[in-house]
Amino acid sequence: MLSGLRVLLAEDNPINQLVASQMLESLGASVVLAEDGAEALEIAGREVFDVMLVDIEMPRVNGIEVLRTIRGYSGRIAETPMIALTAYVMREHRAAIDAAGADGVIAKPILSIEQFGADIRRYMGKRSGAARTDDDRAGPAVEAAEAVIDQKIFDALAEAIGPAAMAELMGKISPDIQSARDRLVRARAPCKLGGLGDLAEIRAVTHILISVAGAIGAVRVQELAKQINAAGHHDDAIAIERDMQELLGEIDRVLDHVSTLIAQ
Repeated sequence: MLSGLRVLLAEDNPINQLVASQMLESLGASVVLAEDGAEALEIAGREVFDVMLVDIEMPRVNGIEVLRTIRGYSGRIAETPMIALTAYVMREHRAAIDAAGADGVIAKPILSIEQFGADIRRYMGKRSGAARTDDDRAGPAVEAAEAVIDQKIFDALAEAIGPAAMAELMGKISPDIQSARDRLVRARAPCKLGGLGDLAEIRAVTHILISVAGAIGAVRVQELAKQINAAGHHDDAIAIERDMQELLGEIDRVLDHVSTLIAQ
């Protein structure tokens, strides 16, 4: 579906790098990885790509700035199709992404390799003059569930990236989620005393969890991380502390579940 295309993938999270790269290569694309926005701009300035996939929340230079900067250039680079990857598809986020010059938005987690390829082709067509459409995917609905992992989401990911990549992914998931849990415990400490805590850290870690948890179908962790991330943006220590204990408990359940899967 994407045979012969050169793709610049700007993504800072190792789990998302693995999943997206494996999917793109399975679709026939050649992938060059940029691990943050600054590196993406550096690579884009010296190499030619058919399409750029840009995560919105990245260190050093975020995705919005990457989009704006490239659209502000002259010549061929400014006309390169650029597609935003984000765990947030709410109206205010979408408006900012559109204003920055994205040709489209693909929601994370990416669950269907066929849909991923079709969306990339569709948004590339918009840049080349094809009819515009507003039916951008909002991503899978995320609802609280009793199961630790939504098996349909987990199985869809396994089918999309293949057994070898799935085994590698499972080996990375546990340490990444454990690290996120440890960082949240440290960042929330002042919230328990009525302070705000380290809001920048809370926002950064919950952003990671939204994407990583969503990718493997840990829907309750993803939902709680979204709620805490929003509270962090509004300096709401009460809401952060209200949901944090449940999030930490749900993370422990996911860690136990993943350990069981790895042992099988």
